[in-house]
Amino acid sequence: MSNNKEEKVDPRVVRTKRMFKDAFISLLQENRDQGKLTVQRLADRAELNRATFYLHYQDIEDLKEQMVDKVLEELTRKINPLFEENQDKNDSPIVSFLEHMYEHAVLFNVMLENNDFRNRLFGLIIGIVSSRRETRKMNAYTTQVPIEIIASSTFGIVTWWIQKGMPYSPSYLAEQINLVFRNNINDRP
Repeated sequence: MSNNKEEKVDPRVVRTKRMFKDAFISLLQENRDQGKLTVQRLADRAELNRATFYLHYQDIEDLKEQMVDKVLEELTRKINPLFEENQDKNDSPIVSFLEHMYEHAVLFNVMLENNDFRNRLFGLIIGIVSSRRETRKMNAYTTQVPIEIIASSTFGIVTWWIQKGMPYSPSYLAEQINLVFRNNINDRP
């Protein structure tokens, strides 16, 4: 066997971590005050014991950080290939971004309360906007609107969309964001 292959994770570990993640989200949906969340309540909700929790996590903050890392890594892995030069131009990074959020709506809704998560999500949006601007620089006027303005607008509408229960499809919202983005890129002094 090759040493380059990733080690296979025990399905029991995957299942246990999923149970703790689901319990965490469930408890936060009931009461958004993360300060009142205890390992015992989390273990009880997951129908596991505290010792099992501590086998996988140092504390609740560690669980939360691992969840945030995983969902943002998945999101990054999903959208990064869309910026490659040979990529089909019909594949929109913003649609993939929004579809990923849609698939993980409950988690994103709960995690938006976390400032670290919000900052990292905003950083990811800045990266998307920056990459799109780089691939579309066709004339001298493309630098008129700062990346931060477009990223902040996108972040604001995405946050609103999540908190309102995603009343529009990812493709519709992406279309609206692209309209704003396109109008700003084509602004001339």
